[in-house]
Amino acid sequence: MDLSIIIVNYNGGQLLDNCIESIYRHPPGVNFEVILVDNGSTDGSYARVCAQYPAIRGIAEGENLGLSRAFNHGLQAASGRYLLSLDSDTRVLPGAIQQLIDTLDAWPQAGIAGSLLLNPDHSLQRTFRRRPSAINAIFGRRSLITRLWPRNPLSARYLMEEKVEAVEPFAVGWVSTAALMITRQAYEDAGGLDEDFFVYWVDADWCERVKRAGYAIVAVPASRVIHDENLKAKRRARKSTKMIRDFHRGAFLYYRKNHAPGLLNPMAMIAWLGLTLRAELLIFSDYLYHRFVVSRARG
Repeated sequence: MDLSIIIVNYNGGQLLDNCIESIYRHPPGVNFEVILVDNGSTDGSYARVCAQYPAIRGIAEGENLGLSRAFNHGLQAASGRYLLSLDSDTRVLPGAIQQLIDTLDAWPQAGIAGSLLLNPDHSLQRTFRRRPSAINAIFGRRSLITRLWPRNPLSARYLMEEKVEAVEPFAVGWVSTAALMITRQAYEDAGGLDEDFFVYWVDADWCERVKRAGYAIVAVPASRVIHDENLKAKRRARKSTKMIRDFHRGAFLYYRKNHAPGLLNPMAMIAWLGLTLRAELLIFSDYLYHRFVVSRARG
């Protein structure tokens, strides 16, 4: 098998249907398999897609194990020389998958290749990034400063603004598992996802370990994938407290492993305190917004 496409699903709804349909509408020019790992969905999406596409290899977990554990089960079942992670809320555009394969074929030192992620209106999601550092808590892709001042120098440097018009593949710090292809050799050398992470920041950590194993991480602008993450978010009336805390827990795990190792490293304690306070502030502000703004707007 040339390629194994691994998708982890949790109540993906129609977005999952759109993802699978896009793969078979715009398939790569190689032999491939689709492995769908379901984390205990209750919306019928897993059964519906498996019935519609009998060629899919389904793995039903029975409960929500998180992205990392579920994806690793998909990796263990995969037989491809290339392994593609796709989020269930993505849609591949023509040639997107083949571009990743061609790049890894042509760039022997590359272990991971990532697609250019687009919003449904085809605007950029800016997911080609340099190596994360503590300052990205303030100047990250979704930070308040970046949203209010998207072209500020620190955010622009982290989000590699100088490459926004790039056409050819280029080296980056990390790419998102929303559309990430890894070679089997890089996977065998670096291992799968770290299961200490539930969802967030596991891709940054994986790219870090693949780089330490001697491989490059490559962005492929010609591989274009629509990522409907905002459509998924709109289905929730409020941000999940669990999601906010998991995001900040993941950020701490990444920082602890890759920037502040050692049991008594004081920077780890500072990072934990800062991220904990930031998470609780976001939870409280989200509560106030929905309590006093959204509820009044609804009458």
